[in-house]
Amino acid sequence: MRYYHKRKLSSRLIENKETIITSLVIIFCLALSIFFPVKNSAQLLTRNIFFLVIVPILYYKLILKKKISDFGLTLGDKKAGVFWGILMLLATLLTFFLLYSYTDFKKNYLLSSYIVHNFWVFLLYELILANLFVFVQEFFWRGFILLYFSKKIGVFSIFLQFIIFILIIIPTENSFWQMAPTLAISLFSGIIVYKSRSIFYSWIVSLFSIIILDSFIIYHLK
Repeated sequence: MRYYHKRKLSSRLIENKETIITSLVIIFCLALSIFFPVKNSAQLLTRNIFFLVIVPILYYKLILKKKISDFGLTLGDKKAGVFWGILMLLATLLTFFLLYSYTDFKKNYLLSSYIVHNFWVFLLYELILANLFVFVQEFFWRGFILLYFSKKIGVFSIFLQFIIFILIIIPTENSFWQMAPTLAISLFSGIIVYKSRSIFYSWIVSLFSIIILDSFIIYHLK
């Protein structure tokens, strides 16, 4: 009996140590993804990929000795992914519509003139740059933070990653309205990933939501 309790205590200590180290790694990644100097958009994207994707993978593989699939890089629960994906897509689009119709969002959400006036530039931007941005966001916030802490605090991990994301964007130079779509996506994508245990469904929903939003904005600008 005494041996059992000692073993259980030892297991808890190891688990708590892992959680503390993982939390420090998350802070490290976020700090460098914000403060590491860059000169242009290409370097910004490279910085985010390195600190928000590559470093977490190295940490999981080399330190925790866990599978990359733990980041949600699997199909997970397909039925839950499709169901919650469709439901959260509708919720996201409804949120965008309410923002556009009843707030100052449409006056403050800015798109590059190159994207607005050239369809092919718009298409390349959405399918390449926006797509990469969405993947990095889903991988780090939902795949790394949410799925890791969901084993510790359950459904509250959805709100944990959402609150941390809010705290991170407050000191940035981006306006609130410019980041409002990403905030909505952060919350609704969190629900999809928590239910499906996969980032693929939230990745598709998030990208699709941004494409629809940008297309809607451009349509009403012309």
